[in-house]
Amino acid sequence: MKLKLKTPLIFLFAFSLFLGCSDDDNGNQVTDNGTMAGIRKVTPATALPGNHVIINGVNFGSDEGAIKVMFDEEEAEIVAFSAGRIEAVVPPDTDEAGYAKIQLEVAGVLSNQYYFTYGFSQPSIASITDAHIGELVKISGTGFGNKPEHTTVTFGGADVELLSVADTLIQVNAPDLSGSISMDVQVKVGEKTSSVVTFTYLDDLYANPVVAQSLPDPTVIRAQDGMYYLYATEDIRNTPIMRSKDLVSWEQVGTAFTDETRPTFEPGGGLWAPDIQFINGQYVLYYSMSVWGGEWTCGIGVATSDSPEGPFTDHGKLFQSEDIGVQNSIDPNLVEDNGKKYLFWGSFRGIYMIEMNDDGLSVKEGAEKQQVAGTWFEGVNIHKRDNYYYMFASIGSCCEGINSTYQLVVGRSENLAGPYVNRSGTDMMVNGYTLVIDKNESFVGNGHSSEIVQDDAGNDWILYHGVRTSDPSGRVLMLDQIQWDEEGWPYITSGTPSTAAMAPVINN
Repeated sequence: MKLKLKTPLIFLFAFSLFLGCSDDDNGNQVTDNGTMAGIRKVTPATALPGNHVIINGVNFGSDEGAIKVMFDEEEAEIVAFSAGRIEAVVPPDTDEAGYAKIQLEVAGVLSNQYYFTYGFSQPSIASITDAHIGELVKISGTGFGNKPEHTTVTFGGADVELLSVADTLIQVNAPDLSGSISMDVQVKVGEKTSSVVTFTYLDDLYANPVVAQSLPDPTVIRAQDGMYYLYATEDIRNTPIMRSKDLVSWEQVGTAFTDETRPTFEPGGGLWAPDIQFINGQYVLYYSMSVWGGEWTCGIGVATSDSPEGPFTDHGKLFQSEDIGVQNSIDPNLVEDNGKKYLFWGSFRGIYMIEMNDDGLSVKEGAEKQQVAGTWFEGVNIHKRDNYYYMFASIGSCCEGINSTYQLVVGRSENLAGPYVNRSGTDMMVNGYTLVIDKNESFVGNGHSSEIVQDDAGNDWILYHGVRTSDPSGRVLMLDQIQWDEEGWPYITSGTPSTAAMAPVINN
């Protein structure tokens, strides 16, 4: 009988030991035996002195004062305690490379041992929160360490300031835009680098170009229906009409003319560089008509419509170069000042102005042209702000693809007729100018801006064309905010086209 009872008892004892003790993936002994404390996992399993580690397990008890966390012979500081979870600081005296055995002492009873390695752990990003510019971003994961001096976070390859670092959570502020609506984020701890995750701004952003097809020499107006309408040189035949509610997303709604109704005063000529105005309850479209090299036969005409979507009725030419005695008479811009209307025009043969009749459909009888700028400029737009008239113009070559040298420039005057001067006081009659938009790695040949239009927050915007260096096949439509410095001079951020930026504020 005794022999029959002993064997089962031995078996049950051995089986109970098997249930209460096992190894984890790293070969650490893990216990779940009765009330004995058992370490199941330490995160991270590799860290530096001063870093925090999370110890998960069982039977830790409820009295933090009765617990010690030992790294070999060194006691670690406990910074957080809850059932089955202890957050401790790797002791400062254990700063040599190698490993230690972590062990808990709970009310004088030792737990199992867990192997721990000193060094930088491998960071891994599990998730990242999207945010507005300047707002808090939480990067969750593992292996981040706890010392900012050991940890680097990059957004789009640029370091950002760390607000806080814990092994499983890093907090930063979303950096100001670095050229993209979204960007790659990476965490580096020591020499170990995480994989890349994508961060996306929550702000209402847009990316240039806003229209990827060729729409050179744009002119824009906010119509009576609250929508924006844009007209451009006819790379789309018969002068394209585009519509947008927000200046960013555009759709073509038609053309100003058809093959049957298009102007004909310059046989075989193209319709270039229009200018849109709202006069006496109708939409008035000024246009250039020219052939390449036809500098004495080109000219400016006018058409009208009751709707910004057209169709437009052509009223024929205002004048041609040979009529008015100004070579290369293209690029019109109508300006109203003190109840009178004036037409500005010209392209690399001087910029001129002349008074128009009140309806804007003809030159005022007896009016005399006046030159207001020199021979480096074309594509003029006049903008009145406070006490100054600003003459935006373009210099350089517009149409040589990747080799285009176009730039947007400006001068200003206290009088509509000038003199217009640059920031240092040089007269635009002798080709002085102040640069507004230059080239960058993404866009060259940037110029011929539209009128300045305001969004519903009072921000000023211009549309203009540029050439993508990645695809220089056309002159694409660009959008940027015009800002004003303390001396009243216009500029755009960085002085070159944005690849992405905060979108206009539109309430409709």
